[in-house]
Amino acid sequence: MAQLKHREFDIKSSDYSPYFSLGVCMDGLNYVFNALYNVTLSVEDAVEGELWHDDVRKLKVFEGSETLGYIYCDFFERPGKPNQDCHFTIQGGRLCDDKTYQKPIVVLMLNLPNPTWSQPSLLTHCMVDNLFHEMGHAMHSMLARTTYQHVTGTRCSTDLAEVPSVLMEYFASDPRVVSKFARHYKTGEAIPLNLLNKLRISKKLFSACETQLQIFYAAFDQACHGERLIKRTTTELLAQIQNNFYGLPHVPNTAWQLRFGHLVGYGAKYYSYLMSRALASWIWYQCFKDNPFNGEKGKKYRSEVLAHGGSKPPRSLVEDFLGAKVTPESLSDALLKDIEAKHAMQEN
Repeated sequence: MAQLKHREFDIKSSDYSPYFSLGVCMDGLNYVFNALYNVTLSVEDAVEGELWHDDVRKLKVFEGSETLGYIYCDFFERPGKPNQDCHFTIQGGRLCDDKTYQKPIVVLMLNLPNPTWSQPSLLTHCMVDNLFHEMGHAMHSMLARTTYQHVTGTRCSTDLAEVPSVLMEYFASDPRVVSKFARHYKTGEAIPLNLLNKLRISKKLFSACETQLQIFYAAFDQACHGERLIKRTTTELLAQIQNNFYGLPHVPNTAWQLRFGHLVGYGAKYYSYLMSRALASWIWYQCFKDNPFNGEKGKKYRSEVLAHGGSKPPRSLVEDFLGAKVTPESLSDALLKDIEAKHAMQEN
């Protein structure tokens, strides 16, 4: 799929990366967060011994004169560093006995290319998506205001945990957002519209196939944690599930499931990726599709979704925010709406 996308749209990282330096991407995130939540990111000086590597930067998240929390940004690849993009909490936010609020402190860890003497760190469009995704997690932690720290921010139901991060991917793909920050690191020239349009359309190609693949993964995960594994091998079960749920048939004498790490780590909850994708799509089209900088909708999303972390039952939280019942049908409709919108975009 990736090769066909590159061939069909002539998408080359070398064409895009000069417009996506890490600095302008952070400016773009700052612009979005300020427009939606009235919060600002700024670099904060660290005290001696506070940082574990010279590459790490400390960001303060603030609203007016109030500091909301801190984000340690460990963005660059280096020997011995885990090769994964992730967000994790050092200190959760909570209401203290004296009625003050304990500031949340989190880490964002990426593996971006190091800057050199001649150029800043230049990101591929996939790296930009990952940066926006992980920053969605960070803002969930920063903007949660819960009584107890064990239910703050991303410490919520798995069904809900990925929604704020997946939602940020929609912002990273919207030309109205990208055009606000993407600038050539040498000339300052805005990214050309034709490059933006090619990138936008290429991201939507094969969206139905990718959704079908996620359904297959989720169905197999559920089957592995049920009674269907009794008296059969995982490979036999994989073949049955794949032939039922995926467009490409199972190839005999292959055992792909042995490399499917989520079977252990998620424990029958892989479906939450689809759940989060459906809810993020629903929120995007209902709240931000017409205007990705809608401060009124951003304020509502902040106070009714992000602020609760895991302190409110996720079903009630989502239904109260969207003003509609969450059912299997409404979730599948949200996924289908996203696919159909992407298909229409390709035709245009």
